[in-house]
Amino acid sequence: MEVSTAITLLTINLIVLSAVIIVIIIVGIVLVVKLNKVAQNIKQATANIAYVTDWFSPLKVFRGFGRIIAKFIKR
Repeated sequence: MEVSTAITLLTINLIVLSAVIIVIIIVGIVLVVKLNKVAQNIKQATANIAYVTDWFSPLKVFRGFGRIIAKFIKR
């Protein structure tokens, strides 16, 4: 095998591998960005669930019913 053929094949190999590495890096960045968006959505959903759970706590529900009953009794 001639030296020029080997150099040409190695150059082609280097270009292909560089392109593959760049594509892998770009795909990794895109995945991290999408995972960040999913994490933010999960964080918001968790906050909403915590708010609803707090709002529907038995103490608040019974307190609310007690206030309604007290208003009707005062009439």
